Order: sequence, then structure tokens, then C-alpha cells
Amino acid sequence: MEGCARYELHVRAVDADGNDLTGSGALQKSDIYLFNEQGFVRMIPSDGFSDFYFGEDKGERLTLVAWGNLKEDSLITTEIAPGTPLKDAKLQLRQYTHGTHLPLTDLFYCRKEIGETETRSVEGADITLVMERMVAGLSIRTRYLSERYPYKGESYRFIVHCTSTEMDFTGEAAGSGAEYESASVTDAEGDVYAPPFHIFPTGEGKPLEIDIYRKEEKLLTITEDNEFRPLYAPVGKQTNIDIDFRYAEVKVVVSVVPWGTVSQDVEM
Repeated sequence: MEGCARYELHVRAVDADGNDLTGSGALQKSDIYLFNEQGFVRMIPSDGFSDFYFGEDKGERLTLVAWGNLKEDSLITTEIAPGTPLKDAKLQLRQYTHGTHLPLTDLFYCRKEIGETETRSVEGADITLVMERMVAGLSIRTRYLSERYPYKGESYRFIVHCTSTEMDFTGEAAGSGAEYESASVTDAEGDVYAPPFHIFPTGEGKPLEIDIYRKEEKLLTITEDNEFRPLYAPVGKQTNIDIDFRYAEVKVVVSVVPWGTVSQDVEM
């Protein structure tokens, strides 16, 4: 044990503004992966919800990767072989049998490097891993949809096209061809509403597109708002998109609000 450094790990979760979410229920589970300079070593066993312990040789350069709410019901988390580099360890979107992708869980992430000088000089250390939200929230609402495209007893639905289908263990999104299909509700007036769901965030140069279907018939594609700006869904925020069919030109209003806020009654 003389050449071993012992570590006690604690995890926290914060929102986009740095507010602590650890005790709010937003963080339901944590998984910590250990990497060294050669690649993946092992997962760190937990003692309860947020405390982890491990030992490693002194003088090693280590990287800890923590994921919050990593769940197999929306992400494919294949077993990582020892020696796998951070960039090659990936999470992938899960698909429905008909090919579209499932929305994500409320995913959090942190990566922390422990330098060689730190590990050589200590017998043990307390380390806190602060995880940040890695997904974007999105909700979609139509108004007067059935007046433009009459309701025929066949449900309407949305498919949201984005770029990223996977995320590596450096926290970078990659891949192409994501097609999210969330649960949606068609009301008595024939308007359709998709309650808030989670996707990989979309940034500058990688906008999203929304297809509106009546069963299997694609009715139209929305690519920009009223100001001709592409549609984006920033990380850690809730993006609400209202689509109004009362006018000759469909009006699209986008509001980006704090996480969990649903502002569907935007004045058109």
C-alpha cells in the first residue's frame, strides 16, 4: 500500500447557472469511469448514492469521467474494453424499431484530470466531481394545425432532425442523422403538442429541423423562426417552439427559458 494513493470521491450536479441540483432529485444515479494515460482502466465502485472510493498507484496521471442519469432505456452504453481512449468510449442514441431515435434522459457529465505531481505527493485525497447538464430541453406546440391540415382521425406527430447521434467521454457530441420522435398529444381541436423532452444540444452551424406528420404523411418541415433564424436548442436550457397556422405564412416563435419552464402561451 506504500505506493498507492487512496481517493474519496463525491459527486454534485449543477444547472446552467451553477445552482446546486444534487438534492433536488434531478440527479438519480451516478457512474464514474477511471482512465489513465493508456486508456480505460475500470469503473469506480460506489458506496451509496454519491460517495465513491478507489486506490491507484502514486505518480499516475488519471482522468475521472462521471455521468449522471446514464440509463439504458435511452442510450446504448456498450462495455468499454481496457485501454480504450476517452474519444473512443461513446454513448449512442437508442432507436425505435421503425428507426427514429428515443429522447434522452436528463444527462449530466464531468471530466476531471489528476496530475502526476498531485498523485505522487499524497496518501489520499477528497475529490468532488461537479457534473453539468449535457442535454437540451425541447417542447413543440402547434396552433390551428387542423384548419390547415384537416384532422382525419389519424394522429399528428413530430420528428426532430439534429446532427449528433452519440457523445464521447470527452463530452463532445458526434455522429449524424439523429431523428428524435417524442411522445405527443393531439387535443380535441386537432392541435398537437409535444411535452418537454431531451435531446443532444445543437449549436452554431448545426441547427435542428422539425417535420410534422399526419400518421405517415409528412405535412411540412420547419427550419427557422419568424426572423428567418435557424432553430437551435442550447445545452442546459428549455427551448419552446410554437407553430401557428392561422396565417398564410406559418409563424414560428421560439423562446429559450430556464430549465423546466414551459412557456407555451407565447403571443403570436
